[in-house]
Amino acid sequence: MVKKSDIVLSVLFILFIFTFGILFIVLPDSDFSESENRMLSQAPKVTFQTVSDGSFEKGFENYLTDQFPFRDFWVRSNTAVSMYALLKQDINGVYIGKEGYLFEKFENIDTKRMQNQIEALSRFSERFDVPVIFAVAPNSIAVFTDNLPAFAPAEKEYVSGSLSNQREYINQFYSSLPDSVRTVDLVSALENHKNEYIYYRTDHHWTTLGAYYAYRAICAELDAEPYSLDDYTITPVSDSFYGTLFSKGNFPVSPDTITRFDLKTPLDYSVVSDGAEIASLYDESYLSKKDKYSYFMSGNPAHLTVNTAANTGKTAVFIKDSYTHCLLPFFLPYFDTIHMIDPRYISQNITEYVSALSPDCIIVIYNAKTLSDDTNFIKLGYTPRND
Repeated sequence: MVKKSDIVLSVLFILFIFTFGILFIVLPDSDFSESENRMLSQAPKVTFQTVSDGSFEKGFENYLTDQFPFRDFWVRSNTAVSMYALLKQDINGVYIGKEGYLFEKFENIDTKRMQNQIEALSRFSERFDVPVIFAVAPNSIAVFTDNLPAFAPAEKEYVSGSLSNQREYINQFYSSLPDSVRTVDLVSALENHKNEYIYYRTDHHWTTLGAYYAYRAICAELDAEPYSLDDYTITPVSDSFYGTLFSKGNFPVSPDTITRFDLKTPLDYSVVSDGAEIASLYDESYLSKKDKYSYFMSGNPAHLTVNTAANTGKTAVFIKDSYTHCLLPFFLPYFDTIHMIDPRYISQNITEYVSALSPDCIIVIYNAKTLSDDTNFIKLGYTPRND
């Protein structure tokens, strides 16, 4: 005999399928997910080729997943269930820690890639007779260890020889470099301020305050006097920033605040980004978008040049990842010209490219996670054509 409860469940299931089937047809497709910060799959074309090779079925499966009605709600619900009911240790490689901090896992380091990077930077530095400064920024997982969950032990203690610990990774990288590379201990510089808001909770970047403390540490290698916090006007520009780590799971956490630091005594400058003059190092249009961190430098230019009224007679080249975007403005008073180069988007020989800019110093700065995954860093070691 069929139970009433079974009938009710069957009817509810049929209604659910019918309702969401209608909604799937009626609701317009979305091109972009703001919460996940990525393009969404669109309906695949039906052709003999796509059906016969199986790509249509795979494409349609991705399309159904990406365009399912109220997708953001279901993603957030799945994250909550996975975290609290199923007790999953991480969601898409992200831990959720105390005080709403999200931490990206650091593991599976390719030691061969690391060795190639060390050799590339070594060769690069030996081709210049100006200071080459190398700074690896730890990610929040290496500094906010007290906020990590209990099942993320690698960053809670030093594990000799374990490259799953960012401190060990940075130390090993630094110790393998020649004397021609000056290294900066950003781990200590940031750890001394770990009770401050130096990393975003929902994003992999440091905050502008974190960048300020890194700037002070780099100034020591430049034999330059840093400005104090009292010399800046600090302005919050957004209190609704959900970053890259949030996008990996639509986590139930509060948004971050983005701040801007301006010297109280302003310095005139002009900016050219990938050959086009732009008004400022800050782009307010991004504050109304998901990718609010692109407020700094308008995204990821291949080559950005800043000309200042500092009258120092000096030129600097920054070879960088996106951690440099909120860091670079602190250095405007020290150089007449600053070039910021992203090796990902430079096809020319990097040594020749930098040499043509006639720098007085070269600052190479990456965060540990990006560096460990980067396949473009080895471009620094390419031999110039005239060698």
